[in-house]
Amino acid sequence: MSNTYIPKHFAIEELLPPPVFLPDAFRKAYQQSREKLFRLFDYRVLVTLDRLRERYGVCTVNNWHFFDASAWNDLSVHMFRFSGWRPFDCPEGVELSEHKFFRAMDCKFKHTTPPEIWAELRKNKNAPEFEFIQRIEAFEGMSWFHFDMGQHGRYDKAVKVLSGKVDRAGLPQFVEKVA
Repeated sequence: MSNTYIPKHFAIEELLPPPVFLPDAFRKAYQQSREKLFRLFDYRVLVTLDRLRERYGVCTVNNWHFFDASAWNDLSVHMFRFSGWRPFDCPEGVELSEHKFFRAMDCKFKHTTPPEIWAELRKNKNAPEFEFIQRIEAFEGMSWFHFDMGQHGRYDKAVKVLSGKVDRAGLPQFVEKVA
């Protein structure tokens, strides 16, 4: 376990869906030693989560653990259960989402909006909280900040801006990092 990065500000429950959605091996590890499951995540995602939390304050990824277990399967209940890792059969997101490979997070900040973070990213491209981010999603009306470690043509030289809604909220396709 000494080589595993353990986030300072996030419990494993905040990054995984409820146990009922976990594959058997993950569920077994969850029941025996939850901390071991941090090994599944790209360490850059975990470091980025901590840095974002330290910079922008209170942040929610998943909050299902605050609800009664009887609500976990009820998709009509408004809770976050798939904002961190998503199983391959998850009803949310695209087929090969970075979430399914432990390389993406959807962060909901209490005191900061996604447009505020995007503006800061454009202004301070080399800030520590953005160091490992390779891609973000941006479109008008987003209430969460999506970041991931997905590859693109300018890997480590720029943050690629993706949009599922045809607009990038005024952002360019790439936010170039300063060399």
